[in-house]
Amino acid sequence: MTFKLESNQIDKYPDICPGCGKGIQPIYCYSYGVETWRSYEGFLQVVFRCPREDCRRLFIAKYLNGSRISDTLFLSSTFLLDFVEFADFPKSVSELSEMFGKIYNQAKVAEENGLKLIAGPGYRKALEFLVKDYLIKIDPSEKEEIKEKKLGEVIKLIKEKDIEQCASRAAWLGNDETHYTRKWKDQDLDDLKNLIMMVVNWIDLKERSAHYLQAMPSKPPKGTS
Repeated sequence: MTFKLESNQIDKYPDICPGCGKGIQPIYCYSYGVETWRSYEGFLQVVFRCPREDCRRLFIAKYLNGSRISDTLFLSSTFLLDFVEFADFPKSVSELSEMFGKIYNQAKVAEENGLKLIAGPGYRKALEFLVKDYLIKIDPSEKEEIKEKKLGEVIKLIKEKDIEQCASRAAWLGNDETHYTRKWKDQDLDDLKNLIMMVVNWIDLKERSAHYLQAMPSKPPKGTS
């Protein structure tokens, strides 16, 4: 069973654009149905375009069947069609904290789809996972204690001054994204991301340096110049 807009009834068109948030009468562009292992659980995807001149963004509306007896498909949700290129991180950091990259890129998706008010807390959460995973790797015996500490407390445990200072400032801006009032009015989401990337780069440098210092003895083998 394949759903098509031409052969199925839908309950309504979306009346709010997920891009600009304005009330609209959307322009129909294309539809395609997706079926699952039970046909009545299939769904229809319809591509619409916002008619407003200052938006004109494409978005998808998802319609669900949800009934064995009804041919009507019901509007379930709408979402933007924006393509978001995920951020790549150094191998040392990705291996150190897999969750950091996942959370960071989910925050990036939110930001690039215009959801900046929830992107900030997401970036802050990514920072917390990175810092805690870094400290747990350094001292696995303190894992449970580190997991329970607040971000500001664990940052103080970082011995490398460059990492600690950048992480502290990133945490300050991250906290601003979660609180009612801002303390750092001259800094924004871009500054938060810049500081997080500085923490990433310092940790990467530290990890790669440790690898070579461990792999190569302090003195070259005898007989070499």
